[in-house]
Amino acid sequence: MREADADLPETEEFLPLILGFAISQIAGTTARLGVPDLIGNSSRTLDELVGGTGADHDCLRRLLRAAEAAGLLVIGEDRYQLTRLGRLFRGDSPWNARVHDAMHSHPAVWQAWGSLEDAVRTGKPSFDLVNGAGVFDYLDTDSTLAGHFHETMATGTAVQVPAILTHFDFGRFGHVVDCGGGNGTFLSAILAANEGVRGTLFNSPGALAQAQAVLAEAGVADRCEIVAGDFFTALPPGGDAYLLKSVIHDWDDESCVRILRNCRDAMAPGGRIVVFTSVMPERDTVTPADALAVAVQDIEMMVMCPGSIRTVAEHEALFARADLKLAEVTPLHCPFLFHALEAVGQR
Repeated sequence: MREADADLPETEEFLPLILGFAISQIAGTTARLGVPDLIGNSSRTLDELVGGTGADHDCLRRLLRAAEAAGLLVIGEDRYQLTRLGRLFRGDSPWNARVHDAMHSHPAVWQAWGSLEDAVRTGKPSFDLVNGAGVFDYLDTDSTLAGHFHETMATGTAVQVPAILTHFDFGRFGHVVDCGGGNGTFLSAILAANEGVRGTLFNSPGALAQAQAVLAEAGVADRCEIVAGDFFTALPPGGDAYLLKSVIHDWDDESCVRILRNCRDAMAPGGRIVVFTSVMPERDTVTPADALAVAVQDIEMMVMCPGSIRTVAEHEALFARADLKLAEVTPLHCPFLFHALEAVGQR
């Protein structure tokens, strides 16, 4: 062995850095062909999977061999079964990885990630540079991507909700306003768990398309008003709590201050603004896996929108600019270091 070879890292260390995109495509293609749902809780032969997917026999065999190497499948006696990881890509998985893949493999998003270097060089989201419009304006023109986006947000919320409801007390509020609340997945869970609470779901008209059905399915439609609007303009008045879940991280500081001021102006006396968000940790305070997850999420913000994943101190500074003060920070013990940051009026 040459002396230089001794300094080479192990293959499993450098392969994700060089060919991570290929592993993502292996998993995503397996999901888009419907293999996880075809296998389900049982096992299938290659011929059965070829028949179910309509794929080329040899190419599917090679793809599934790679999916096995990636940890999605196990192959035994010429039959394929899903691993615990592979089950995430089934349509009935609470955190439906297939939905996340559909959004990230959409050409507008895939190409934006391919232009990350341009974002770093220019300070502008690469999504805007590639597609000629910001992501939220673009969603109004592309119903397919909009559907993938809102489904992705809803599946992420569905996984986070149990931990949020366990660690955060919504029962102290009489009326909560979910600002930018998507299709109502989050608010419907809050209302279902707190019978004495009323809700207002506030978002753009396009994002609210499925809201009535979501609220009705949860049995809370009679306690929730749906209001379409723009949180940069004004918010429904009189709420005790204004919830901003996965919203603030989408926007630059100036935009965040506008949103927070509008919440402050709308809330009832003694009301609170609650920001549910990932928090960028201080160095060496969390596990390497958590640090990587939040760092990748921060880069996704750089690619997709003008926002970022902020530290607690950076959120506190935003609150101060909106005449608010940080009142409480609650770790929510769910993926991506999610926290609840509560703000109250300074006077």
